[in-house]
Amino acid sequence: MSSAPAHPASSQDHQQMCANANGDQNDDYVVDSHIVELSEIIDREIRSNTWESRSSQAETIFRVPKNEKLHVAADKMMSTYQPAFLSIGPYHVNATEAMRRNEQGKLSALDKCIPQGGRPSVLEYTQAVKSMEAEARRCYEGDVGMDANAFCRMLLLDAVQLILLLELFGKCAEDDATAAAAAGGTTEAASPSQGCSIRTRDAIMAVHDLMMLENQIPFFVVEKIYELRNRNGNGNAAKMKPVRRLAWEAIRNMVGGVPSSEPNDDDLHLLKFQHLVHVCHVYLKPTCLNIDASTEILNTKMTGKYGRFRRATEYYEAGVTFRRWCSEEGSQGRRSVLDVAFNNGVLSIALQDIHENTSYILRNVLVYEQKYNRTAMSPDTSYVTAYVVFMSQLLGSAEDVALLSSRGVVEHLLGDDGEVCALFRGLADGLAFDPGSDHYLSPVEVTLQAHCRHRRYRWRAWIVRHRFSNPWLVAAWLFGGSAVLCTIIQTVFTVLSYVQQPH
Repeated sequence: MSSAPAHPASSQDHQQMCANANGDQNDDYVVDSHIVELSEIIDREIRSNTWESRSSQAETIFRVPKNEKLHVAADKMMSTYQPAFLSIGPYHVNATEAMRRNEQGKLSALDKCIPQGGRPSVLEYTQAVKSMEAEARRCYEGDVGMDANAFCRMLLLDAVQLILLLELFGKCAEDDATAAAAAGGTTEAASPSQGCSIRTRDAIMAVHDLMMLENQIPFFVVEKIYELRNRNGNGNAAKMKPVRRLAWEAIRNMVGGVPSSEPNDDDLHLLKFQHLVHVCHVYLKPTCLNIDASTEILNTKMTGKYGRFRRATEYYEAGVTFRRWCSEEGSQGRRSVLDVAFNNGVLSIALQDIHENTSYILRNVLVYEQKYNRTAMSPDTSYVTAYVVFMSQLLGSAEDVALLSSRGVVEHLLGDDGEVCALFRGLADGLAFDPGSDHYLSPVEVTLQAHCRHRRYRWRAWIVRHRFSNPWLVAAWLFGGSAVLCTIIQTVFTVLSYVQQPH
């Protein structure tokens, strides 16, 4: 049985490391004794941890695993907002037996980030986290109920665990994209089961819990630990991806590869990610979002007024054609899953790939959007709310889902088309949304209403569906029309010949 590598643990060693770490700073700088004590506690926990040695045994007889998600609460909705497998942040520390077991895994993850005899040490990590404690506490709602040592220990272990998961999921997303490119395909509509990082039960549970809004830590803590780890302890630091790029690629893999715009590293550097749910919110941002949408709406208010969106079949009856928006038409080469546009009677919608993860991912993003922004009036931040309301009204029945599925707009892995309607109806239930606000889909709403008011479009659509939907019926109409035309021509020539005869 192997044991975890030992690290210096004495107070003298820590004082010496502290002196070395701060040799280039003020000579009068003294490390707080509480920080030294906390680093010693974490270091002893690492050395006494036997998680790796226990997992390396050739076990062949296992207990039947319990479904931790069902043990959280009998109500199914509880598993939509509460983690059950992996605790990140202070709200659900050790809430389940699985979380308590995973705490030892977090210590092993930190152990991997500490090179023997090198830097950064546990003390350096602890100092970095301690310097961010006050700012991190302010990111949580109310009192988290943890003392300074417990809070800093939680931040450090969860940040390291999150970094390793981001590297894993991001690397697998990159491998999926490389494999698809080699096969001449695309990962735009990849199924969640295709991602190499989410094929095991533990990985699926981890992805579920990482997307919970209550299960987050501030992203600036993750960035600081990632920077410290790669600057001092990784010889290939120059080759490492920025942590924001890792988070972006990991989110792409966790949401099942739904289409999104593809920012470069400079654009990502300008973004200020708050946590993973916020990264997902930014990932879903539509490329067709017009920040100055209010100006366009003011110019079209004279020709239309606000109201609810109609069902897809109603638009179809009014002559609207549905088309799947190709990724090549988007800015930077890709379209976001929330992109919608209406032009010349064609309603273009990006592919909506609906699976079992769609509900809890969108629910947590919606809660964040509604809670953080405190308003449903801002077009540049409330786009997920606007899109969910739009889809809940567009997909009013299974017939609407079938129509959009036949056009390649909707693909789903649910039991039947009715479940898709129920999903979006449930997502929209209780949302704070003003249909008269300047949301990003307001121009689409106004132009659609203007189109549906024209009788010419409705009559043309009715004739096409009821008189020219069958090719044999079209042939009969053409044959009949030709016969009538020939009869008229024959009659005209007969009359002319009669008139021209001498009397």
